[in-house]
Parts: sequence; structure tokens; C-alpha cells
Amino acid sequence: MIIKKALAIFLVLTGTTLFFTGCGNTQEFAADGDILQQIVDLVVENNPTLQSQRRLLNQIQALPDPGKGIDIQLSVRGGLTTYADENEQAIWFGPTGGVGLEIPLFSASRRRERIMDQITYAKEVEEAKQDYFDLKNSIVSELLRKLRQVSELQNEKRKLEELTYFLASNVESLKQQVKTGVIKATDLWELTERIMDTEASIYNQSIELNVLRREIAINFGGEKSVQLRRLLEQLSLKHTEEKYLESR
Repeated sequence: MIIKKALAIFLVLTGTTLFFTGCGNTQEFAADGDILQQIVDLVVENNPTLQSQRRLLNQIQALPDPGKGIDIQLSVRGGLTTYADENEQAIWFGPTGGVGLEIPLFSASRRRERIMDQITYAKEVEEAKQDYFDLKNSIVSELLRKLRQVSELQNEKRKLEELTYFLASNVESLKQQVKTGVIKATDLWELTERIMDTEASIYNQSIELNVLRREIAINFGGEKSVQLRRLLEQLSLKHTEEKYLESR
């Protein structure tokens, strides 16, 4: 009974702490701002999907603006014509050709056409920019969602570690109580079994964290996936250190 009451009180406190910890994810990200910003910058710069969209945007922007430049018209003429030699009194047919260059002083239809071309070009550039920014925001949002999952898993793991410490600290006391007959040996066994289950859960959480960090690095980091994984490990370490200092 003593063990069950103590465990119930601890679990209530743990649940309350987890609730407030979940509500404070934004503050945690703010506290980890330096490393988090490095992660976001690395992903924006090296994510393959964003790189492809950025190249497309650069190609569109590099196209010549149809509204700029001199309005000229070039024409090429060719065909056959009659040639005559007055001295030899001879006439013959031969090829002829020419190139014409025309610079109109003003053409309402041509000006309207150039304006429409310029509007179309500007629209294509803006659409390409918007597509890039929409894609970037989508990828960054998904990245932050994954990082929030990492943070939640770390919090759950830390709570399990605290629970293990709490349970283990009562083992020696319960052993003495079993010897003196205050409690039954089954109570001690239940506590030991609970400790083993909690340690197994901690191990599983560690595996899940490593897999999630690896997944984030591969899916978001492109050729810099190794550097991204190191930053993710630094972020996790900083998170752990801050939580430890808070508990002191």
C-alpha cells in the first residue's frame, strides 16, 4: 500500500509536469535559438527540393526582360532578278538578296504587345518566387514539427529516468522492511519489476530518438546530412543540460 500510494503521487506530479512541459515547447525552441537557427539555415541552403526550386527561380529571373531594349525590326529578302550588261548587250537572271533594319518611331500595336509581354514576364517571376517561398515555408514547418517530436521524446525519456531514480531509491528501504516483516516480499518484487520495465522503456525511447534524428538528417539535409545530424545532437545535448540545471 505504501508503495502504491507513493507511486500514485509521483505519477500525478509527473503528468502535471509533462503537461506544462508540452505547453512550453515554444519557449524551449526560443532558448535553443542559436543552434535551431543554424539547423534551419542549413536545411534551407542544402535541402535538394529547395535547391531545385531555387535553380528554377534563378533561371526565370535570368531571362531577358521583354520590355527592355531597342524596338527594332529585322527583315531578310531574297529571290531572282534580271541583270543587263549594256556594253555586251546581254541580259540574264540571277539571285538577289538583302537585309533590312527598321526602327519605328512609334507603333501603338507594337507598344501594346511589348507591355503585355512585360506583364507576362513579371507575373511568371512573381509566381516562381511565391512557389519557392511556399515550398520553403512548408519544409521549415515540417522540420520544426519533427524537432518538436524530438523534444517531446526527450521529455518523456527524462521523466522515465526520474521515475527510475525515484523507484530505485526505495529498493534498499523496502529490503529492510521485508526483513523485518513490515511488508511482503511480493511488494519488493513488484517494485523491482517496475524498475526493469521503466529501464526498458528508456532504452526504447533512446532508440526511437536516434532513428528520428537520423531520419531528419537524411530527409532534410541533402549532402550536408552529417553536419545536420551533429547539430541535432548538439540541440538535444543543450536541451538535456538545460533541463538538468532546472532540476537542480
